[in-house]
Amino acid sequence: MVAIEIGCRAMQGHAAALRVFFKDVEDTYTHLKQRVEASREEMKASEREQVQLVATDPSMSISFSVPDGPPPAELVLDESLKDVDVEDVRQALQTRWELFEAFPSNLKEALKGNSLEEVNKVLAKMDVAEAEEIVRLLSTSGIMDVADGGEVRDMTRKEGEAVTN
Repeated sequence: MVAIEIGCRAMQGHAAALRVFFKDVEDTYTHLKQRVEASREEMKASEREQVQLVATDPSMSISFSVPDGPPPAELVLDESLKDVDVEDVRQALQTRWELFEAFPSNLKEALKGNSLEEVNKVLAKMDVAEAEEIVRLLSTSGIMDVADGGEVRDMTRKEGEAVTN
């Protein structure tokens, strides 16, 4: 009778060990399955279309001129601008300031740092249509300066369809 009792206890210990083992296998499998799914999502996100600012010519540079604030109350124009209306300049400066202020804070910080790399990081996280609109606004407002005769081109279109701004 003692031998049977010892045998039953040994079997119970073995069954408990098997339960722990199978639970560990199931937990590991579930974890790996979730990581594979997450990796697939990360790959999809990294493969998605994104907007990036790139100089097409090595002699060309892209920089950013961020407004310091709204135009001053007393605005005086240089003599070379004698044919320009002061109020038109004031309105242009005010519009530029308001546009800059409307940008997301992470974009404003990247622009203030005058870092093309940081601006591209921000643009990469945006929806393509939103990023394209931001680039258009940066270009038309004069906040983005493409030096040495460069231009802004939409290179996401098929060959022959490139659009310049």
